[in-house]
Amino acid sequence: MSLEPYQCALEPETNTSLQVYLFKDVKNVEAIRQNIIKGRWKCCVIKPSLIVDMFQVAVAANRAVISEKSRTMVTKTVYAELLYNLSLSKNISQSLSKFGIEKDNSILICFLINNSYDASQDIVKEIDGVQCPQSDLSSFTNMTDVKTVYKLNNLNSEVDLLDIIVNIL
Repeated sequence: MSLEPYQCALEPETNTSLQVYLFKDVKNVEAIRQNIIKGRWKCCVIKPSLIVDMFQVAVAANRAVISEKSRTMVTKTVYAELLYNLSLSKNISQSLSKFGIEKDNSILICFLINNSYDASQDIVKEIDGVQCPQSDLSSFTNMTDVKTVYKLNNLNSEVDLLDIIVNIL
């Protein structure tokens, strides 16, 4: 059982990779939220209850770094863009509040790493919680909430939700 983060190379032209850490029982959620909002931490936090698979995050992150490179971002930061890309809503505030950090004590913390910037280790040390293996993500996922957020309530349980979600992102 490895506690390595989920890692994924993104669009080659961006020279960026994604790292995602899963935590539970986080005690300093409000401090994390404030560090992100005030721009002290370059990362984003996602509610794991709305994530079916890390690939879903990778697709949203890839779109975010491509938008940043082409200067077509809808939001102010690439991390807000990642959250925005996870949502069906085109309302930025709604997207950020639906997928971003609130009061939940389980979190996915995402970093976009490139040759010039990697603060992930310094920030991860500041998380007062229990790091979980990425393979535990499914135990945090709330399928009812996922189906509601993505308007997939009418699907039967045998349909591959990940494929559908990734295709509508």
